[in-house]
Amino acid sequence: MKKYTCIIVDDEILARELMANHIAKIPYLEIIASCPDAISAKLALQQLQPDILFLDINMPELTGIELLRMLHKRPATIITTAYSEHSVEGYELEVLDYILKPIEFDRFFKAVAKAVEWIDYRRKSYNEPAPANINEPAIPYFFVKADYKIIKVIFDEILFIEALQKYVRIQTKTERIISLMSMSHLEDILPAGLFFRIHRSYIINLDKIDSIEGNIIHIQKHELPLSKAQRESFLELLRSRTFGEHKPNW
Repeated sequence: MKKYTCIIVDDEILARELMANHIAKIPYLEIIASCPDAISAKLALQQLQPDILFLDINMPELTGIELLRMLHKRPATIITTAYSEHSVEGYELEVLDYILKPIEFDRFFKAVAKAVEWIDYRRKSYNEPAPANINEPAIPYFFVKADYKIIKVIFDEILFIEALQKYVRIQTKTERIISLMSMSHLEDILPAGLFFRIHRSYIINLDKIDSIEGNIIHIQKHELPLSKAQRESFLELLRSRTFGEHKPNW
């Protein structure tokens, strides 16, 4: 299946999580970055060159419109905002669609369909390369500081991450890494299609799940709690990710 890479840019973590959940329901989309501001997004856009950009407008320091004006090559851009006054200016910058918050999935899906159609038409017209058949993020690792050194952490080797007040515990296949960082920052850099926050204190690697028993998720010898608030979203993600349109009733 062809994959279309996406970057989310929004200063509200709940908005980023909602869009990540919407994207997880569409099997041909792949999140490669989720940015809390336009400044970090500019670097991610230059390095990763996504197919689709989901962009908020009203952000501190640098607005979404200002970010678009700085880009020489713009991806298929979908504006996501609570305000409508910038719609004309957005369309002047070749924005494909403009979705008002709160974003419902059906409206989100229509915008994605428009973006995919535009991308395919552009590639066919200009002989641009088609999206790769990949399930891995463009950069499959990140770095953390721990034990007076900088450690490379590969996404696929992570079992889960646990919040420890101001620190986090990153449990991999072979070691436990304690680092001074926040869970919200990790949510920004971890690929949403591979990781999910099952509890305020836990993020898990979906590929490492062995079984689910009630509200307990088993990953190797570890038993991790699934919060009631996250249970339905978590199960829906598993159904969509595993079975696509043919979802089982559990």
